Amino acid sequence: MNKEEPSFDEVEETSDEAVDEKAEESTVSLSQYEKIKDDYLRLAADFDNYKKRAEKEKENIGTASIAYFVNAIFPLIDNFEMAMAQEKVAKEVEALNSILTSVLQSLQVEEVGKIGENFDPSLHEAVEHSGEGDSQIIDAVLRKGYLFQGSLIRPAMVKVKSE
Repeated sequence: MNKEEPSFDEVEETSDEAVDEKAEESTVSLSQYEKIKDDYLRLAADFDNYKKRAEKEKENIGTASIAYFVNAIFPLIDNFEMAMAQEKVAKEVEALNSILTSVLQSLQVEEVGKIGENFDPSLHEAVEHSGEGDSQIIDAVLRKGYLFQGSLIRPAMVKVKSE
């Protein structure tokens, strides 16, 4: 053994030292562990909040799309209202009006503004006011208003009578 080869005992000692050094390096103090744990919990909470926010945004986009669609067909709805107010209405027009009404109901669109209701400035737009008194009642509906899932998408245009 002219060449210096480490003996078995020397190799064993150096490997034990390497293991001890690695063990010392891999141990984490309690404060570091608490910090890492806290960071992990914060990250998990942030991710959970992100998922909730993304889900809510999806719902809002769907709601806004339906409201935008209903806003686009208001002229059609108004024209059907005028056609239905005529003395003679063709059966086809009645059928189309009933289909339009059922579509609006399926989209959860509600009409606002009926004669005899109390005037509510958050739902109705008064274009004429008559009479003197404390209670304000809707006397005539010039244009129907609509709510979509409890939110006003168009106020009713009404004439108000005070009693």
